[in-house]
Amino acid sequence: MNEAFDPAKMEELTLDGKLNTDEELIRAQVAENIRRGLPQVRPYRPNEHTAILVAGGPSLDATEHELVEAYWRGGKIVTVNGAYDWCISRNIRPSMQVVLDAREFCTRFVKTPVENCQYLLASQVHPQAFEICRGRQVTIWHCVSTGDDEFEMLKKFYFGRVHPVDIGTTVAIRAISMLRMLGFLRIEIFGLDSCVFDVGRHHAYDQAENDGEQVVPVWLRIKGRDDLAQRFHCTNWQCKQGQDFMQLIKERGDLLQLKVHGDGLIATILRLGAEMEVETTIGD
Repeated sequence: MNEAFDPAKMEELTLDGKLNTDEELIRAQVAENIRRGLPQVRPYRPNEHTAILVAGGPSLDATEHELVEAYWRGGKIVTVNGAYDWCISRNIRPSMQVVLDAREFCTRFVKTPVENCQYLLASQVHPQAFEICRGRQVTIWHCVSTGDDEFEMLKKFYFGRVHPVDIGTTVAIRAISMLRMLGFLRIEIFGLDSCVFDVGRHHAYDQAENDGEQVVPVWLRIKGRDDLAQRFHCTNWQCKQGQDFMQLIKERGDLLQLKVHGDGLIATILRLGAEMEVETTIGD
């Protein structure tokens, strides 16, 4: 951080998550996918395993050795999106791959098959992803991103036996809630930075869909301790992801044992405490 925190220059940053796909298309894909007869994600009793959640943030480069050590200690690798191929290329075998995004280009996140990997595909995911995973171990889950109409459709189809995975606008935050539903109390997290490292480096690998996104300066601080304020640079969705993480901690922090690796925004939120304000400087 190269400058002092000045509360007089701040305004609170409030963000609303926006869908990146038309609501009618999402509901149509949900309606098609639930008819595949796949098992649903449902609550399980707590287990003694450690889940290693791997997202695609740029801190993966710096924490790769820590990830490998956690893997060899017996943790179960749970990847999201492009982190799946990132792990495969390093001979780190995923036990689960989680996909949320409804857009067709996200089908590439499941193209490479891994034996005994469980594919957790949201019901809104493009149908082609389910076709690619035909013959693999696939479980469907629901995020109900379009609201009540979608939820009513799910309840009717499943005779009321639906367990939506809530909180969060990104796959990584939803994955934390889902892992808790599956019985994991201990979750080590890698690559969940929610900020940009260097110039325009938003992921540990190339992901052209995020190139050119607007970046704003964001401060994290504890009330009454402006001397501890830290500055990050984040895209809109990364800012919202940070807020979602704080909501998750406030509502379910006592149900989870989380360890976030790296020095990104999410790790800083957890290290300094969830009672924070996320703000952006005016005119910076």
